[in-house]
Amino acid sequence: MQQKECEPGTPLPFEGADNFRELGGYPVRDGRRVRHGIFWRSGAPAKLMSEHDRQLFESLGIRTIFDFRSAAERNYLPDPAFPGVTLYEISAILDENGNEVNFDPRELAAQGHDAARRYLEQGIPRIYRKLPFANPAYRKLFACLLAGEVPVLFHCTAGKDRTGMAAALILLALGADRETIRQDYLLTNRWRADTIRAAQAAQPERADDLALLMGVRMEDLDTALDAIDRAYPNPEAYLQAELGLDAAALQTLRTMYLE
Repeated sequence: MQQKECEPGTPLPFEGADNFRELGGYPVRDGRRVRHGIFWRSGAPAKLMSEHDRQLFESLGIRTIFDFRSAAERNYLPDPAFPGVTLYEISAILDENGNEVNFDPRELAAQGHDAARRYLEQGIPRIYRKLPFANPAYRKLFACLLAGEVPVLFHCTAGKDRTGMAAALILLALGADRETIRQDYLLTNRWRADTIRAAQAAQPERADDLALLMGVRMEDLDTALDAIDRAYPNPEAYLQAELGLDAAALQTLRTMYLE
């Protein structure tokens, strides 16, 4: 299913998922646009169980799914079986010892106000500074893109942080500018608005905390992008060193996935 009549980042009308959208249609610096129907991003697809949702999902022709969650998150809310689809379960957040980090927003929201604020002020920025670097999940994702294992769906629990960073890196590799990358990232707040409001209705005294924990903050994405800028002289140097994308690989990706 292609969304050429819609603005880039418009979600599909799934009954059991929010924020399920594609990267197709976004412009890149050379005047081309990302091909439609190739890159899909979402939260955990565990609730895509209705006949409508299964038919809609099957219409996308997805060949590969990347699940960026920790094992604990996957066990709590496992992906449904999609026949003929290759599933890669690779946590995108590891601690300093290489252990998977549980990054379920519901668990973060269950913390008290003080703990949540510390996490917002210290924990999340620390994670974003690390996300773009030495990340086996993202490196595997790009290897699959180069191999043509698409259309691809990549997701985490809420489809906002680990997924948002993956979307940012794909757009970066395809030649999108920073404002386009930021635009896609921020759409999460628009398309998860109902989920955020429901959480706030249950705990109105924590409305501000929950908006931040259940949505995204531009400052977090900028933390990751700024870390890349500090570590490397240009995006191409970063993409080669961290994701294995030399000039030939970048040209291949852009030939395959731009129009």
